[in-house]
Amino acid sequence: MRDEACRPPPADSRGRTGVLVIHGMTGTPLEMRPVSRFLKRQGYRVEVPLLRGHGAGHQELLATTWRDWLAGVREEADALCAGCDQVFVVGLSVSALLATLVASDNPRISGVVLLSTHLGLWRKENLPWNHFLFPFVTLTDFLRRHVWWTEKPPYGIKDIRLQNKIELAITSSKNGETEANGLFRTYVESIYQANLLVVEALRQAPRVRAPALVLHSMEDTLYGVNNATRIYSRLGSSSKEIVLITGCDHVMTVDLRKDDVARLIYEFISHTGRFSPVGGPTL
Repeated sequence: MRDEACRPPPADSRGRTGVLVIHGMTGTPLEMRPVSRFLKRQGYRVEVPLLRGHGAGHQELLATTWRDWLAGVREEADALCAGCDQVFVVGLSVSALLATLVASDNPRISGVVLLSTHLGLWRKENLPWNHFLFPFVTLTDFLRRHVWWTEKPPYGIKDIRLQNKIELAITSSKNGETEANGLFRTYVESIYQANLLVVEALRQAPRVRAPALVLHSMEDTLYGVNNATRIYSRLGSSSKEIVLITGCDHVMTVDLRKDDVARLIYEFISHTGRFSPVGGPTL
């Protein structure tokens, strides 16, 4: 047990503010590093947990469900709430839905930020040619766990330098030069679990009362802005804002506008939900 009396007092009120930052499905905390580093520099306590089943290989990921991911995030949120006066939750893509569910049933959450929200509405040009078979594949556990595809450029990123790094990693994995264990594969089972999460998040979104910021790129190659407007309309928050930006792709936390994304999140948190972007809703 931690001795609270031994913990130094925070320098100011921001030291009592915690931020839970959640990476996307099949991703790692690395994709949230620019945001977490920026928020830490502002004096906030920031936690960036690894989602259950992630960070190892595809077998570990396939052994988990959306309920496992949510349970882990809830535990992290509870721990942060126990040590902070106010807590904000930031989620990317599929984890925007996890953030929504955490905020829907935890009254201690002071605000929620949804980035590049996944709602199961993929841009078809980014799906494999045989995507029309998915409804049949999802009928059995066996097929869901054995059918997969490898993502193609631009990988949800505009930054050419990062695209090249991903391409090199995928090539090395295919050539057996690295032990990637299928981390660059997208299994139908993962999408199946994500879509079950969509249903639950949309059902619970009206219960969210905390202030909310929905941030989406107008140039997102995976999901259109309809995802952002739909989750925005479902949120029960009386104070909520939707901001559409340009100059980046889906994984906006590491892309060309990463600094602006981090700043927008910081401004939202620092104003405790009373957020109004300068210059209008589109940046």
